[in-house]
Amino acid sequence: MRYVHPLTDEHRNLLEKTMKNDASPRARARAHSLLLSVQGLTINAIAKIYHVDRDTVSTWLTQWAQQGEGSLHDQPRSGRPPTLTPEEQELAIASIKEEPRSLKQVVDRLAQKTAKRLSISALKRLAKRARLRWKRVRKSLKCLRDPEAFAQCQRELEALQHQEDAGKIDLYYFDESGFALDPSIPYAWQASGEVIELPAMRYGRINV
Repeated sequence: MRYVHPLTDEHRNLLEKTMKNDASPRARARAHSLLLSVQGLTINAIAKIYHVDRDTVSTWLTQWAQQGEGSLHDQPRSGRPPTLTPEEQELAIASIKEEPRSLKQVVDRLAQKTAKRLSISALKRLAKRARLRWKRVRKSLKCLRDPEAFAQCQRELEALQHQEDAGKIDLYYFDESGFALDPSIPYAWQASGEVIELPAMRYGRINV
């Protein structure tokens, strides 16, 4: 059995940071695999988690022992140069954020500004490298909120919570249930940890 040798605090922090925040999926997988190995998982077990050959995981462990931090990321390889320059890639990402629900419109906009036409799949890859995710948009009532009334409710709730903490009352939370008649909520490209919000409108609701 082969395992990663015990890590220093510096190396552990590096691997945890890479696993959580790195833009490269390969680097995140390698960092997580190394941490799993330190915890005692076998090469076969790690290979099963990431659906790769055991030789691949073995190579990750060997390269970490030999190269350390440099083994987490793929080395630059020769190949076809990217279609977009770095500045054009930033423009493409900004366009995706402005039109998060329609990549076709982004393709047309880029073609007008750069005279280069990308495929939808190429834009999707660019969006994923920018840590954007295709997920459902969320409706929000914030635009309808009365700031003063909301702040007052927060103060009242906090006072009730303090009374419960002191054992003076039993505090219960409840809400009604119902069937919303709102139309379906669309998906859009959104940054990790962020959510696009749509103003909530009243389409009708049957409460129970």
